[in-house]
Amino acid sequence: MAELLINSAGDRIIYCRSSLQLTRKELVEAWLEVSLPTLVRWELGTGKITEKKIPSLVHYFNQNGLIVTESWILHGSGSPPILMTENAFETLDFDSLVQENLLLLNKKIKNFVFGQVKNNLLSPCIKYGDYIGGSDVSLSILGSLVGEMMFLKQHNGLSAGILEADGEQVILRNFDRISQESFNKNSIEFAGKIQWIARRL
Repeated sequence: MAELLINSAGDRIIYCRSSLQLTRKELVEAWLEVSLPTLVRWELGTGKITEKKIPSLVHYFNQNGLIVTESWILHGSGSPPILMTENAFETLDFDSLVQENLLLLNKKIKNFVFGQVKNNLLSPCIKYGDYIGGSDVSLSILGSLVGEMMFLKQHNGLSAGILEADGEQVILRNFDRISQESFNKNSIEFAGKIQWIARRL
């Protein structure tokens, strides 16, 4: 996934809003948390972004199909946004088709790992039964990936979330920081950054 060259928090809000094909007015009318002049000032960099509003804005984007984190909007760090499109598989052969595509990617991309999600931390964007894949990362560098959208593989399946902490217990959380799951580092078979998603309708 290429890094996005977006310099300011205002630029990143514009990027997210544009990804959902929303005008400023449409975003303000749907989100209902700030006025149009305030949003304009944020986007142009002439007004300070109120950090207490960012969780609500991130929640709005996530609920409307754009997976993005607070750290990316505020600081440009962590995973860049992923736009969920409506091209999810509708066929009864969902599992076979997805696994076939993932096996092809596994042959083409070095260290590509994948699996079926067995939790709902990132729901409704990524939910139980969906497939995700991405580059395998060493467990020793998890601490440098805090804030990234990650998946962890254990014997009982694949769990997805935003990496919150790394120690003896690895913690994945949801977008709102309300729910989280802990994993014993010794029980993790592999970890990866989410780069590929296939959603079940």
